[in-house]
Amino acid sequence: MQLSEVTHFESLTTGAWPALSSEYLDGWVLRFAAGYTKRANSVTPLWQGALPMLQKLHYCEQRYQQQGLPAVFKLSPASQALDEVLAARGYEVVDPSSVQTRPLQAGDFAFDAAVQSSDTVSDAWFAQFAALNNVPAAQQANARQMLASYACPTQFATLYHEGQAVACTLAVLQFDTVLLYDVVTLAEQRRQGYARRIVGHLLAWAQAQGAKQALLQVIVANTPAIKLYAQLGFTEQYPYWYRRQRV
Repeated sequence: MQLSEVTHFESLTTGAWPALSSEYLDGWVLRFAAGYTKRANSVTPLWQGALPMLQKLHYCEQRYQQQGLPAVFKLSPASQALDEVLAARGYEVVDPSSVQTRPLQAGDFAFDAAVQSSDTVSDAWFAQFAALNNVPAAQQANARQMLASYACPTQFATLYHEGQAVACTLAVLQFDTVLLYDVVTLAEQRRQGYARRIVGHLLAWAQAQGAKQALLQVIVANTPAIKLYAQLGFTEQYPYWYRRQRV
């Protein structure tokens, strides 16, 4: 994959998981969300810019220190030079991950009658999302505010089995791409095909909206998820990882 394509995907994934606030610095996006998730409390370098790298790096470290957080950078093959600088400064690698896509073609997926979905965050959906993702009580207000802030089309979905919520996830549609986040199944209901079904439902929704491809991100160490997404036709486009400041 060419670096320009990596930058395009990185811009999509940055926009599809909102922070509470963002600051743009010469090609870098600084994101802040009171500590809720690395993705929303890290720097994504989208392009090189004109300012000296170390000048920007020092500024980022100061900004996150003001928030009581370590500086964290989300890196990809398009930011190798920055990765080398951060490594030399003692930043540790966290959560090596994979960006994966698959094309969407008519007839590939169908709506599932057991899935309930909406374009807004309902109380019921958020309660299930918070429980399945172990969102701390102190962060739930921040999480809900973030999830309610989308301007682009979204779907917040729950799959029910015998009246019980057994899986939930969300989909975000940007340009010609649907991005899937937090596909989670109730622990005691895993390996029953529920994740496959809820993903299929959302991909059917995305196709109906005109999406041409689906994109997701998965931690490399999450072997069950990697296997599931391979079965659904997803293939890796490039790796990404975080570098976190040691404090």
